[in-house]
Amino acid sequence: MSQNKKENKKEQILAAASECFARFGYKKTTLDDIGKKIGLNKASIYYYFKSKEEIFTSIVLGEFQQFISKLHQEIEEGMICEQKILVYFEEKLNFWFQKSMILPQITEIEPEKLQQLMEASGFETFLKIEQGEKSFLANILKNCIKKGQIKDCDVDKTSELMFALVDGVKGNYERSARAKSPPCPDHEKMMHNVQAALKIFINGLK
Repeated sequence: MSQNKKENKKEQILAAASECFARFGYKKTTLDDIGKKIGLNKASIYYYFKSKEEIFTSIVLGEFQQFISKLHQEIEEGMICEQKILVYFEEKLNFWFQKSMILPQITEIEPEKLQQLMEASGFETFLKIEQGEKSFLANILKNCIKKGQIKDCDVDKTSELMFALVDGVKGNYERSARAKSPPCPDHEKMMHNVQAALKIFINGLK
């Protein structure tokens, strides 16, 4: 089978799975349910995906890739450096926050276990997305240097450190939320802390 045909079939499986998850829920959906919608048996689906978990992860990561692609287009050329960076991370974190609220309800899986599942099932895709994001941010920084908005720096290392900073603030927020009974996420507080940390970081580049 050619690579194009294989990719097309995978897209059909993902589309069918999305419908099944929406109709039956994640836990009640079986590979047989998914296969019936597109004329495949369970064994055939295993040729394209290792498990139901991998199918689910592929759907979520696919949505995230589409979102990031759209976000790249929406970052306005006329924005100053600080605006571009703040808007980028704010929109990205808003997307993940919305997903973190919805997905546990759909899957009936605890948020922490769901995160582990997604990272394990979609590790390579996660790495590709992350690398693409860092490259995009590095390009923003490169343009900011050309315009004299920030001083010259190693844009690759700087973008990597900026992601590590945001991940650290986000991780601290998530741990605090899980420690409460019941878990009580404070998205507004997290965004405030992320913006404050980024502004301090960006000021150091000026």
